[in-house]
Amino acid sequence: MRLFKNRGDIYIPKTGKGNTKEAKVLFVLLVFIVIFTVVFVALLGTKYKSAAEFFGDGEVTVTQNEVQNSVDLPSLTGKTNFLVMETDDTGKELHYLILIQADKASVSYKAAALSTELSLDGKKVKDIFDLGGGAELQARLTEYLGVEIDYYAVFDSASFVEFTGKLGTIIYPLNSDIRFSGGSGDDKYTIHFNEGEEKLSGRDISNLLRYYDSEAKDYFSESELALKALTGLLNEENYAKAESLFRLFVKSTTTDITVRDFENGKESLYVYCVKNNDITIYTVKTEYDENGALTQNSAREVKGYFSK
Repeated sequence: MRLFKNRGDIYIPKTGKGNTKEAKVLFVLLVFIVIFTVVFVALLGTKYKSAAEFFGDGEVTVTQNEVQNSVDLPSLTGKTNFLVMETDDTGKELHYLILIQADKASVSYKAAALSTELSLDGKKVKDIFDLGGGAELQARLTEYLGVEIDYYAVFDSASFVEFTGKLGTIIYPLNSDIRFSGGSGDDKYTIHFNEGEEKLSGRDISNLLRYYDSEAKDYFSESELALKALTGLLNEENYAKAESLFRLFVKSTTTDITVRDFENGKESLYVYCVKNNDITIYTVKTEYDENGALTQNSAREVKGYFSK
């Protein structure tokens, strides 16, 4: 009996004479394949409606739901400005501060990192914060920039790391290697990143934002990192845990964002989380004069982007 028609055909004699050990093994394998195929087809026919359902294990349905969500997103209007800050674990030393806007009409984010050395009428931002806290700084910057800052949130370093750790990690592209150790006492930090894409944890994000402000003076990169974190961490999976994450947020910050604000903003949060791969981002580069104040052009640009 010949099994195949091409070169290398296998012959199994009709009689036992001349049978080889290899031919017997191949014959057993052939029988096993036939039996397995029959069982597989029977299983597919009785338990699954289609091959897609069998191999997808529900993934096809999830994809359909995501498409449906993208179609049925509610329309939003308005702009909201947030001032986000981080301090050392004592709550006194300001590490960085970033002005962020959620533009709900265009479903976009805008970010402008401000230097902790920024001078407001001769007094540095970090000194204003040390004396009056986040609320005082919110009021002073609203007056100085000529834009309304709706909310502020101040994390200490440990709380920021804990909170962002609950949100997950992000992939961030670096243009060069960074090796740095800074800070003092209990507020020391170390950075060790390679050029290319890096997976950043909450601790990494905190340290890199701090490095961009205090050492590199690279406020453009600081803003870009903040936007990358927003679009990467505000997603559908985290929206499903929004209530518990908001409770942790309130526990982790000094803020004027209330439960009522959160409830009123859930529809907007839903849109941003579902649409997070299709959000427009704007990075505003801040520049400073010899006195530490924003240059006229930079102040004009910040006002233009963040005015309502």
